[in-house]
Amino acid sequence: MKTIRIKQICKKGKAYEINLGNGTSNSFPSQRAAESFIFNTNLFLTQKLHELHKVYCEVWNSYQSNWFYLDNDRKTPKFAIKETERRCVRNFEAISELFNLSVERCGFPNGNYFVFIHFFKVTEYLEDTIRMLAEIFGKHSNTNAICIMDINIKHVSYTRNELTNFGKFSTTKTFRIPTHISENVNYVPDYSLAVVA
Repeated sequence: MKTIRIKQICKKGKAYEINLGNGTSNSFPSQRAAESFIFNTNLFLTQKLHELHKVYCEVWNSYQSNWFYLDNDRKTPKFAIKETERRCVRNFEAISELFNLSVERCGFPNGNYFVFIHFFKVTEYLEDTIRMLAEIFGKHSNTNAICIMDINIKHVSYTRNELTNFGKFSTTKTFRIPTHISENVNYVPDYSLAVVA
């Protein structure tokens, strides 16, 4: 299964530092504590990979389901609607490439940095695509499609916020490993998956 596995830990004096692409720098007194943080960071980033990919699939499906609106229709000039279609296609291609780069190069020396940067770019492309599609759906009074875009943009914004704030309040204590729905019949999502201050 495709996962994120960043690896870079820098030793500075007696401390072990982990710098991330969201601008955070975390220092630990032992290698074991630093490795624990890396492990939990990889869990977090893999979860964000799944979440962003799900939104990507939903937006792509909405685009395909409403593909017939992307033609001259009196409500939008033809050149504008064709440019929207081109931008959507470019965005989808860029998102796919960024997902692949994130998975394939996360273990590189600069992986700690670039995984976050790639994910931030994915959120930008998704938001741009969602806004373009919502505008088209609005002109055709496609309320259901607009509601779906509204839900998707909220997911993207929430994920971007989590990526931005990850690791800002870290110490050697990190969040616990989540239990997934497949492991527990009475599963309830753990919203406390954040680094403990």
